Amino acid sequence: MESSLSPAAPGCIRPATLYDLPRILEIERLSFDKQWREDNFTSALKDIFLVYEQEDIWGFIVTCFCDIARKGVILRVAVHPEARNRGVASLLLQEALQMLRGKEVRCVELDVEIIKTEVKRLYERFGFKTLKVVSLDSEYENDAFYMMKLQLTKD
Repeated sequence: MESSLSPAAPGCIRPATLYDLPRILEIERLSFDKQWREDNFTSALKDIFLVYEQEDIWGFIVTCFCDIARKGVILRVAVHPEARNRGVASLLLQEALQMLRGKEVRCVELDVEIIKTEVKRLYERFGFKTLKVVSLDSEYENDAFYMMKLQLTKD
């Protein structure tokens, strides 16, 4: 890839569109072993689906919420390998949490694979707490994940 993320230049966070899906799918492929299909992302466009853009898209976050339960769920966060460790995920997470607060969400939940310790630390910096560790298959540590929660209100 010729272009790269410039730490000095400002980027913007905006809602994702259908036109963004090719780049989002590329970031998805570079970020996850178990990938979402294009139709998963297309349906997510009705939720809180944001991208970080600086000449090109460098990261995305997909979040949904339930009005009745007043609960949010972070489904997907990914940053292109060339833009990692530059604050892109933090900016996306901060914006998504702000939007959830605006919808009067009480708490936000997410799952993090056990092997992704840096990602877990990112969520902990935002106040997420580990509820429990879940293992789908005891033979494979890669199938284990942390269930994490951030309480936004006291009620």
